[in-house]
Amino acid sequence: MGPRGGSSSAATGKAAAKRGTPGPAKPRNVSENAFMSAKWDEVCDGRSFSASDAPTLALLVQWYAVVERCISDMDVGDGLPQVAYENNMGDIKAVPMIQTMKQASAEIRQLNKQLGIVDGADVGGGGAGGGKDNVLRLVSQNREQRAAH
Repeated sequence: MGPRGGSSSAATGKAAAKRGTPGPAKPRNVSENAFMSAKWDEVCDGRSFSASDAPTLALLVQWYAVVERCISDMDVGDGLPQVAYENNMGDIKAVPMIQTMKQASAEIRQLNKQLGIVDGADVGGGGAGGGKDNVLRLVSQNREQRAAH
């Protein structure tokens, strides 16, 4: 089976990566965006994907970019995220980026599964909190990157 098939997909992908099979070419929209291009390189590093995986990989890095944009948009300074706002009626509401990040996290997990990406580092502590760990890790990495600059 290929990198998308069944329970042996991770092992198949790792075996292909050891053979040194080149990955698919980056689409233009991915290569023109620094964040998405770096994420593409990170995802493809040490793995083997076919040319037919390119659209799925492009969608995966697009969802990562959505999460990054949400984190950036929520930043109110000093690395603190805005989690609520007051609407015109005076109601306190959660910022819409939180729901968007939840959807992006679910899409990322599904696309990783579809592509056979199941690294130990990508898997959270298990259970229902795995997606939250992923978003928290992204927020933490984003804060570290901003502190370094």
